[in-house]
Amino acid sequence: MPTSAAHPSDPHRSPKRTSHDLGTTGGAGPAHPSHAHRPPPREGGVKSPAWRRALTAVFAVAVVAGAVAALRGQDWSVLAGLLHGGSVAALLGATAVTAAGLLCGTRSWMLTLSTIAVPIPAGTGVRMFFVGFLGKFIPGRVWGLIAQMRMGERAGATKAQLAGTYLVNLVIVLLTGGAVGLLVAPTLLPDGAAWLLLLPLAMLIALVARPTLIHALVGLAARVARRQPPPAPGQPANLRLAVVYQTVAWVLSGLHVWVIAVLLGAEPLPALPAAVGGYSLAVVAGTLAVFAPDGVGVRELLLVPALVPVLPLHAAVATALGSRVLTLVAELVTSGAALGAVALRARATAPAPIRKETPA
Repeated sequence: MPTSAAHPSDPHRSPKRTSHDLGTTGGAGPAHPSHAHRPPPREGGVKSPAWRRALTAVFAVAVVAGAVAALRGQDWSVLAGLLHGGSVAALLGATAVTAAGLLCGTRSWMLTLSTIAVPIPAGTGVRMFFVGFLGKFIPGRVWGLIAQMRMGERAGATKAQLAGTYLVNLVIVLLTGGAVGLLVAPTLLPDGAAWLLLLPLAMLIALVARPTLIHALVGLAARVARRQPPPAPGQPANLRLAVVYQTVAWVLSGLHVWVIAVLLGAEPLPALPAAVGGYSLAVVAGTLAVFAPDGVGVRELLLVPALVPVLPLHAAVATALGSRVLTLVAELVTSGAALGAVALRARATAPAPIRKETPA
């Protein structure tokens, strides 16, 4: 894996937009009243303490080690068997589309962050997202979230705001993933069930029209977990956009399964809803299976039955295994490219050190 109407005006701020406002993750609207008197976050130019740089290095080494272990544990022969004729271009295109899906998910998370927490510069938001995302390669799942929350606090957000962002984003991911997953229903059910394709559309329209439904579900989840529910979203327009971006992310991310299935002999048209819907449901189930790192095993176990109606069993298994390899490559390349781009931008915009001139 894999997120709004403007805030009420702040009496302590001028309604005129500033260049800082335009560069934040929210993209529109004045700041939330609770954000008043906070110092503006900065993207770079401040040297971190030695202990923080050491922890960053340890986290980076752990992520690299986890990613290498994940790459070594994949069945690369599955993708090797797909390399024939024009399949290379198709697989590269599928990887690029998967990367685009991840970036849409990034935008959804940043919109959710701007709705619940303080406005944060885009570079800082991207860094927070991908650091938390890469944390899934470290056993325990919590390390990426801890690092993300530390970065958010440095940017001016509170722990409660960041926890609220996590809950709201999780609900958006699960709801949109479940809605897109319903695309697989006509494939698995008897003939005449094509009308079920209207269900995901109706669910998504309801979420976009009434983003307060998301807040109600988040409040319910918080009460079940005995946690303080986050405040009501101050920018419903951003929350609506988060739902749209996350939905697009699910569709784009599932297209690679369709490409692999077609390469293995599936009919393109029937395989499309089975691949996109099956992948979404499988990833949602893998997200809920906290005992399985990155949903390993759970995702494949649910994706294969969704593909069996359009592929022989052995080809469906090969598609599920190939999906794991391809998404892993796309995730690592996209994360590295995004973090590298942010680091280069921060270095380019950092103020030059002031040098003292010595008298001649």
